[in-house]
Amino acid sequence: MPIYRIYALIHGQVLYEGEIFDCRIKKMNFEEQKLRRFSPIKGKFSEDDGFHKTYVTLLPYIDPIKIKSEYVVMCDLEENRPDEAIGGVVRRIDKLCRFLTIANMQDVKSTYGEKFGNVEPYIYQINKIYLLTPNGKERQVRFQLRGGFTYLPDRPESNEWRHVGTKQFLGDIFNFQDETLQRSIRYLYRSAIGPFILDSQEKIALDHIKSIEIIIESLSSEDKSFQDRLDEAGSKIGLTDEEKSRIIELWGYRSTYGDIAHPSKYDQSERYPNQFPLPSSVDYPSFMDSIAGKVLLKYFHYKRRVYLIEISDRFISEDGDILHEVNPSLESNRLLFETKEKRKTLLEQKIKKAFVDKYGITTKDIEDIKFGQDKKEITIIVKVK
Repeated sequence: MPIYRIYALIHGQVLYEGEIFDCRIKKMNFEEQKLRRFSPIKGKFSEDDGFHKTYVTLLPYIDPIKIKSEYVVMCDLEENRPDEAIGGVVRRIDKLCRFLTIANMQDVKSTYGEKFGNVEPYIYQINKIYLLTPNGKERQVRFQLRGGFTYLPDRPESNEWRHVGTKQFLGDIFNFQDETLQRSIRYLYRSAIGPFILDSQEKIALDHIKSIEIIIESLSSEDKSFQDRLDEAGSKIGLTDEEKSRIIELWGYRSTYGDIAHPSKYDQSERYPNQFPLPSSVDYPSFMDSIAGKVLLKYFHYKRRVYLIEISDRFISEDGDILHEVNPSLESNRLLFETKEKRKTLLEQKIKKAFVDKYGITTKDIEDIKFGQDKKEITIIVKVK
């Protein structure tokens, strides 16, 4: 079986030359690195032959960092193929750097006291792979990763929305100012593009479930369990029992075990054979699940029907009672009703009349109206148009 030798630049607080576990750290000047043509592993599009005119593809490994260091860590590994050798060495060096990081923190504390010493990670970057000949000489190996899949080949397939109402919907949701909605969209979008921008499976899973959680939290009481909060929020925005069950399932994946979004008590990837890129240990296949999108759309359709009206007697118009928007550029559907009226029944009637006149609807279009606990605000929910 062939033996491969892999070099990786390493950078850290304390580096010394010599054997360390199943690797070796040595000093290598920049001139030698240049002669060896050190360069991080790069990915290659697998569709460069022009099969698709337009596409998005995932480069399986693009190192986001650039290291300049005169120290390298080298490992020899007996494997069948270069990718298997790189995978095994990555596991070795990654483990080495984890423990060097902890040892460095202990070293600082032992020297300067418990108040000192932070988690300052050791960083590495694989730059060269060689095949060792029987007499121990290094022979260069060409290794380049190829794109993993093709997304949206030969698009766009249409130049118009499929449904006549979509253009209006785009304008409505874009201009609707609601902090929870904006945050949820950001998390959901980040989760969706996570595979393309090399986010970890843990982050993809977290962003996905987070887009749901912040909506549930905004519509429910804080002192309840997640199941109860889901039931409370679900009754407002119209979640089905099947949708709620799916949310509970995903939330359980994220919450049951300590390793984020990891529905297993052990690191699964450690049990896989050597390969590169290393597989994720996270078994969370649901980041493309449509449930988060369904929750977001139902929340938007619900919130656009809800109007929160603050009642004030501080700035009374000479023309009497007046209903106006507070700041639509910051928060949609938030209004201010200026009045001297104190009687609850008459106050509700006046607000309802002012609201109906302002929006050109009838009282039959109002689904619900209720005062807040302090009676300084009132919520009006209109029916679906």
